[in-house]
Amino acid sequence: MGAARRVAIVGAGVMGAEIAQAVAAARMNVVLVDANAEALAHGRAHIEAIGARRVKRGRLSETEASAILGRVATGDGAAAFADCDVGIEAVTERLEVKHAVFAQLDAALPPGALLASNTSGLSITALAEGTGRPDRVLGLHFFNPASVMRLVEVIRGAHTSDAAVDEGLAFVEALGKTPVVVRECPVNRVLCRALSAAYREAEANGADRLAADAAVVAAGPAPMGAFALGDLIGLDTLGHIIRDLREAYGDRFDDAGTVDAEVAAGRLGAKSGGGFLPAGAGDAPEPVPDDAARAVAAAYYAGARDEAERCRDEGIAAEDDIATAMVLGCGWEAGPLQANPAA
Repeated sequence: MGAARRVAIVGAGVMGAEIAQAVAAARMNVVLVDANAEALAHGRAHIEAIGARRVKRGRLSETEASAILGRVATGDGAAAFADCDVGIEAVTERLEVKHAVFAQLDAALPPGALLASNTSGLSITALAEGTGRPDRVLGLHFFNPASVMRLVEVIRGAHTSDAAVDEGLAFVEALGKTPVVVRECPVNRVLCRALSAAYREAEANGADRLAADAAVVAAGPAPMGAFALGDLIGLDTLGHIIRDLREAYGDRFDDAGTVDAEVAAGRLGAKSGGGFLPAGAGDAPEPVPDDAARAVAAAYYAGARDEAERCRDEGIAAEDDIATAMVLGCGWEAGPLQANPAA
């Protein structure tokens, strides 16, 4: 497969819309599909808003912004997939939902097309086994916001062919982004291990959440604390990911029920106006970290380092690639194996 001419994206939420914008900005045509007409309208409006902001900042001309939006068609059914070279699902992190979307894509895409998942935590191997083209299935894990973030993990499942990986790399590079080849999402393993460890420690020692976040940032290399980051990700999404990782890898991903407690109370993070931290907490004076807060930071970085070592030693990803992923995908100043924070 040469450069993609037309890309199908299923799921018009924020992530799907962001990916669509990145693809259209690379001068490829996009068909953005969602069964919910309101979601489609919001997705298209999101792409238009990105263009408007960039025009206002002088980064795009009005003509360029209009051309990007013009390369994004919308639809509500699989018929739109027939002439696409790449299909990307960007729906909720639930295996049964993704399986249903993959079945639609598999049936409608041309035989040689790539079938990709934007999953941040589910098994590419499990997703591929529900299709008739497991060798053409891979992960393309974009980081949010995909219109800005440079990193894309190209995730190899057990059945993914070398040719599919090469085509995935070429596709990501054509978007002007930096691909990192991995087996089964090490960034999520590293990051969610760190988050789980921090939440578990805070639950045990009663640390103030704002102070704990300040301690994480002060110790470096992460630019944001565990609680603010959880709110940014979305606690419902994070809960699904942590549960999947705990099921796959055991109790080192135990967060002491911290995330589920917030979700059960209707606090989903920034998207709901508050989660671990109340709305506007970032505008308050930064508290001085105490011993409990520093213990949370130490647990956060120790968890990240241990999981990064496991990913390296299991052959999931090379040490340098783990560092690249954490720097470009999570904004860290250095990888967890290069830095020695909270020592």
